[in-house]
Formats: sequence, structure tokens, C-alpha cells
Amino acid sequence: MYVYNPEKFASLSESELGQQLWSFLTRPENVARLETASELSKPAVEGIEEQLLEAFREEVLADRIKQMIGHMVRQILEQRGWLLDQGDVKVQSVPFMKAARYRRPDWFTFHAFRNTSDPRDVVITDRRQNAALPENARWTYYATFASPIKAAVAFGVHDLSQLRQQVHANGYHRVRVERMLRRA
Repeated sequence: MYVYNPEKFASLSESELGQQLWSFLTRPENVARLETASELSKPAVEGIEEQLLEAFREEVLADRIKQMIGHMVRQILEQRGWLLDQGDVKVQSVPFMKAARYRRPDWFTFHAFRNTSDPRDVVITDRRQNAALPENARWTYYATFASPIKAAVAFGVHDLSQLRQQVHANGYHRVRVERMLRRA
């Protein structure tokens, strides 16, 4: 059972629409969608956009309603152990233009850079700017990740605590990302 503290949304949350939105957002399948989007390092509301529009149509297009939805989503995810990672992340969709992204408390953000002459040569560090990268190549920014799933699948890193130790000790960790599928 989730508890909502409406704070500045008190009157709106007590309305029929506010009650319906809370009921909608706390359904197990929608909580799972919020968490799935968060696991993928996407703003949580990206996981419910279609269902939200289908259920509420134009009612969710008003800015104040969208703000309350974000407020509700934050409280749901925080009650499930998620932390705010970044607010005002651009979302290219309807109804949201900006939204919050969440992370697990044990996640640590890493940044990956590719070698410009060999895109399979990747270094992972804990800084996006002023990172101490190997000097034997030119590096371009490639990606940010925090989830263990992305680390394992995209970069072949299965132990994030060991990766963190290596980055802390050396400034970076170098990996070779091989092609997964080959043409026949």
C-alpha cells in the first residue's frame, strides 16, 4: 500500500481526477512500468505514457496535472527504494516534455568513451569531463550508464564494485566490446 503526501497538490489530489490518477499509478503493472523505465535509465514516466493517455486522454495534458503525476511517481518510487537521479530530463513525447530519472541507491554512474580509430576499444571512467583517459588514442564520449544490466550487456562488465575500484585506482578501465552478431 502506497501513501501519498500531496503537499502543494492537496486540492488537486483530492479531486476525482487526482484520486483516479493515484489509483492508476499505484496499480502493480504501472509500478512495474515505472521501474522498468528506471532500470533502463530513462525517466520513469516514459514507461506509462501510452497507458496514461489511453486512460485519461486530454485530461493529463495540463501542466499542473503533469506536475502532480511526477510528484506522485516520485513518492511511489521512493517508497520502493529508488532515489532521484536527475530532474528535468528531456523527454521527446506526449504528454511529457521533461521528467525525472531515478536510480537504485547502490548504483554508481559511469561514463564510456570510444577510441576514434577503433570504436570497439572503450574506456570507462567516473567522470564525463576532465577524465584521465589513456593518451595513446583520441577518445569521444559514448554513453552514460549506472545499471548492472547495461554494464553487463553493453560492456561485458559483471562486477560493478570491482569496476569502481579499478576506475578509482587507475582513473579508467579499458574494455574491448566485441560484435555480438556476425553476418553469415
